[in-house]
Amino acid sequence: MGSDYMFLCGVIWCRFGQQDAGKELLRAAISMDPDMRALAQAMWAKGALRLKVLERRAQTSPRTILGGDLWG
Repeated sequence: MGSDYMFLCGVIWCRFGQQDAGKELLRAAISMDPDMRALAQAMWAKGALRLKVLERRAQTSPRTILGGDLWG
């Protein structure tokens, strides 16, 4: 597992929340390589924070509050 691969997994996790990419980050977070661990942990944390923000927005969006689509 290389740092380029881990970075790409991080991008996919942070941008799209893709679960397999997140699993790869978690696997790398316990790596013996301290640089790989640091990268994986940082990317995991950033993606988790982004997903939390998106969930919060979804809970308070007008579409959610009104119970449906505003335009149709």
